[in-house]
Amino acid sequence: MLYLVLAFLALAAASSTSNVTFVPKGAICRSYTVPVTVTSANRPWVGPRWTDNYEFIDFVSIATTRVSAGFPLPVGSPVNQTASYEIAATFCTPERGGAHSKTVLLATHGLGFDSSYWNSPYEPDNYNFVQFAVARGYSVFFYDRLGVGKSTKVSGYDVQLSIGIAVLSSLAKSVRQGRYTTIGKPKHLVLVGHSFGSFSTNGVVAREPDIADAAILTGYGLNETNPQVVLEEFAPRIARLQRRRAFAAFDSGYITSGDIFGTIQPFFKAPAYDRRVAAFADATKQPFSISELVSLFPQLVQSDAPRFKGPTFVITGEYDAILCAGYCPGNLDQPIRTYFRGSSDFQSYIQPGAGHGLNYAINATGAYSVIFDFLRKHDF
Repeated sequence: MLYLVLAFLALAAASSTSNVTFVPKGAICRSYTVPVTVTSANRPWVGPRWTDNYEFIDFVSIATTRVSAGFPLPVGSPVNQTASYEIAATFCTPERGGAHSKTVLLATHGLGFDSSYWNSPYEPDNYNFVQFAVARGYSVFFYDRLGVGKSTKVSGYDVQLSIGIAVLSSLAKSVRQGRYTTIGKPKHLVLVGHSFGSFSTNGVVAREPDIADAAILTGYGLNETNPQVVLEEFAPRIARLQRRRAFAAFDSGYITSGDIFGTIQPFFKAPAYDRRVAAFADATKQPFSISELVSLFPQLVQSDAPRFKGPTFVITGEYDAILCAGYCPGNLDQPIRTYFRGSSDFQSYIQPGAGHGLNYAINATGAYSVIFDFLRKHDF
């Protein structure tokens, strides 16, 4: 068994598309390549473009300097841009159907992962969100965000939150119409995000409040979110120089954690994780773009969503290093509750002991249970 695990990790580390085909038990799944053409107001990169880690670390030293020092952001004013991409997506529904199978959860992953964050082949009974959802009768549409996994590769100096929001909007509208599903038009559409995916979800319901019936924001919080701290926690390096074979297709704008401890620091918290799971997460990690991270700077993010009326559930780990500066109790509810003041039911919840990577916490299924209790409460 140990040999098989090690062999899988070695294979994953050598592949830039770690979202291996995995069908959770009890599910019928179909993969799609979804063409999207989107228009968004994007901020062009005006900062340096590095060629080695020496140059990149010099940028990090400036980017993480205190805001009051007055160093300019490395991005310019917004410019409307239109582009076409292909998004790799999967739809899973229960084999036997069920009362909730016409409720579709559209899941968007965060930085450092691809869609396998939702559909982990590693101990799926403990760490697979899609399998948990399907077992309770729900359908899930999940996808590789632009730039990672099997979706279109774009420059790490270009891809950013505004594009992610536009892509999510396009996907949500397609799923609403019954496209890229095997069940036709869903009865309910629930947007689910993790971390950067939650920023995308928040952004799309703020702009288009009727696009979904409910929002589930995991690994999310806006009180202590500091991309500068995040940049330091990953101890990042240029991705293609870290794993020359796996990440060869990515330009120097894509970065990744410097080693396994750079993965553990932002995503895990002892004792609520298994070291073997951390090794799996590190072996199957995906690069993320510097432009995506910069686009999360508070002065660039618009999170106010007063017109969204659907039930909204925010959940993060007790020891979330990224969203709560390491400790979430007393630090999660605001300002998100105010931003979602139009929600018919806003609730926030802190998962005991967990870090930022909720799906890889040792009590991940406990977090899943709380989420689905909320959905059933609202007859989704």
